[in-house]
Amino acid sequence: MRLLIANPFGIGDVLFTLPLVRAIRAAEPDAFIGILCNARTEELVSCWPELNWHHAFEKDEFRRQWKNSRSAGVRFLSETLNTIRDQRFDVLVDLSLGWHTGFAGLLCGIRRRVGFNFRERGRFLTETLPLQGFSSRPVADYYLDLLKPLGLPRPAGLAWDWALPPEAERGAEEVLLRSGLAGANLAAIVPGGGASWGPNARYKQWPAQRFAQAADTLARQHQLKILLVGDASEESLCKEVALAMSTAPAAIVQVPSLLTLAGILRHCRLVLGNDGGTLHLAEAVGTPSVSIFGPADPAVYGPPPDSGLHRVVAKRLACRPCYRNFRFPPCPWDNACLKDLEVAAVTAAADELLKIQGALR
Repeated sequence: MRLLIANPFGIGDVLFTLPLVRAIRAAEPDAFIGILCNARTEELVSCWPELNWHHAFEKDEFRRQWKNSRSAGVRFLSETLNTIRDQRFDVLVDLSLGWHTGFAGLLCGIRRRVGFNFRERGRFLTETLPLQGFSSRPVADYYLDLLKPLGLPRPAGLAWDWALPPEAERGAEEVLLRSGLAGANLAAIVPGGGASWGPNARYKQWPAQRFAQAADTLARQHQLKILLVGDASEESLCKEVALAMSTAPAAIVQVPSLLTLAGILRHCRLVLGNDGGTLHLAEAVGTPSVSIFGPADPAVYGPPPDSGLHRVVAKRLACRPCYRNFRFPPCPWDNACLKDLEVAAVTAAADELLKIQGALR
């Protein structure tokens, strides 16, 4: 079997793919397994030993090329199709929920094309499962549903943990050494997140003032040095949290790569942040985490079920979760699910995890 998995989404969704990759590898030890992802997540999948091949296709780059010149756009797309065609895949597992990837698979000569028929977009797939949206169970569990049309057994677990490659550890050590934090008692605070939501990302984010209060509490009660973590677009948000803290954070970290970020998280005793990719990275490398959930459902997008290392904190409101079937409705309650979430509830969850760690030492 030469099988290609296509997942064009963000960090969390790609990590949710790992149980599916492992199930295919376990059932077909000699298979050639490739993955088509985006440029943001290519660095992650390049480290998965279960994969034989990976390729990144960036939709934004294609659109930029197309806007500048139709011929350049066609050339960019053709190069990707030729790269896939050269691998002679005979099965496509399409997780994109759109029609474009199935059509690309057809153009590349992939005979079997398996995926979800979301909103009748599976027209170019040869085998489909109906899908209205993800609800009540983890995304990773939905992905495993596609094993059935492939005739492969379904595993019992949903773990997406993975071992850090040496370059991740080296990158993390360089950043921490440069910041004077090598060997320090660290907690990472992630006040941003939600890049895949675009302009609606702010509706997933707990207020900066609350993050500052939680960070101060953790630093004071557990003698933790606080790292504020974000990408370049979240620098101002991290600085806002830092200014609101009564004691300055140990560092504001803009990590140069996802692997370095994963390595830094591995060095932390705790990661606290909004529902998003950085929290899923913490889960993948085995660092205890506290995830703050607002509009989205933690049963779907949260940490692995039955894991003792992670806690989810969410406000109990009749209107949440309101993000369903990939739609986020206008909020008439001024984002009360996050604005009214108390600092004490978040720090209590963190305190519980840190005490468990202390008892295990």
